[in-house]
Amino acid sequence: MAHFEESLYIDAPVATLDEIVGDLRRLPSFWVGLSEPEELKGETGLGSEAKFTQLLMGAHMHLTMRVAKEEHESDGSSEWRWEFEGTTSGWLNCRHTPKDGGTQIATEFDYSVPGSVLGKVADRVLFERMQKRDFRHSLENLKVLAESAAGKE
Repeated sequence: MAHFEESLYIDAPVATLDEIVGDLRRLPSFWVGLSEPEELKGETGLGSEAKFTQLLMGAHMHLTMRVAKEEHESDGSSEWRWEFEGTTSGWLNCRHTPKDGGTQIATEFDYSVPGSVLGKVADRVLFERMQKRDFRHSLENLKVLAESAAGKE
């Protein structure tokens, strides 16, 4: 099992981020290597679920992702949790906190991959490095997307 944490400031309001991340149809627009949804249940928000294929190191990994938590606090912050299962399984938590006219995000990513999959793809250390790099790039892509949507290019 691997666990990554990242924090990032995005010059866009929390509501803009929530609109993007709450819609699983938009996930491939920023998540590295993710296909368009192959199946979708629910349009957005809590309980919505989608099936995707993720391309990683030439291997097609199937996963089902669902929005397991969506909370909006009175201070304007929000917290999201996505759970996924398939070739890999795990969860992704993200807290969006208003800061200086934008949003500070704190994100945790936790996943596991069965040993048989690693044998087909690559060794564990290489796989984890690539996942961490893709995770960081995905958050940077989200930053560009949210700031563009907020007119902060």
